[in-house]
This record gives sequence, structure tokens and C-alpha cells, in this order.
Amino acid sequence: MKTFKFKLIALLVIAVSVVTACSLDGSNAESYCFTQYYAATQNVTGPDSTAVGVPITLNVSFKTSNSCETFNSFNEDTTFPKKVAVLLDKTGCECTNATATLTKPYTFQAAAAGTYELRFITATEASPIVRTIVVTAP
Repeated sequence: MKTFKFKLIALLVIAVSVVTACSLDGSNAESYCFTQYYAATQNVTGPDSTAVGVPITLNVSFKTSNSCETFNSFNEDTTFPKKVAVLLDKTGCECTNATATLTKPYTFQAAAAGTYELRFITATEASPIVRTIVVTAP
């Protein structure tokens, strides 16, 4: 019987500890805010031709709208025409409104000669910024 009481008391202590450790009292200091979403591409500049196996860099510009947003990566399709989207991370609960235009390098490299179409997603997915890259044999 003593073992049962000890186990019950230990279980209650653990349960109370978990509840109080995970409770949020409304203070942002104890909460965590994180989300990811896509930003609209504003502009794409760079070369429109290259040779097989030679990478080119396109400069992709997009806007952020607050102090908590940071660039994560480019997400892209594996088939052509390839859709390319800018992925942003928003980390933080208290962000200030601050619009900024950022430019990040996007690297393209083809393994075969041909004409490749890249479609950078804008605010209107039906109207992407289209870049055509001509890849020639070495």
C-alpha cells in the first residue's frame, strides 16, 4: 500500500510540474511565434545564357514587411517550366512594421543543352516573372 501511495504522490508531483512548466500566462516572453510563407518576387536580373554544367546566378528581389521576416530559401519544382518561390521565415511575436526590399542569389545550372524556363512566383501566381535560359553545349 505504501508503494501505491508513493507512486500516486510522485505522479501528482510530475503532473503539476508539467502543467505549470507549459502554461502561458499571457507574457510573450514565454511564448514562441514561428511561421513560414512565400514572398512575392519583385524583380529578377542576371544572364540569360550559359553552357552545360556552368552555373549562373540570377538576383531575385522581394519585399519583407516586418522586422521578424528573414529569407529561408528558394523552393522550386523539379520539372520544367520550373516554378521558383521565395520562402520566408517569420520568427518572433513582437515585430515592427518595416518594409524592406531584399535581393538574394538564385543559382541555375543545367546538365543538358536546351532552353529552360524559370517562373518566379509573384503576388499573382498567374503572372510570374518568366526568365528563359538558353544552355549551349560546351
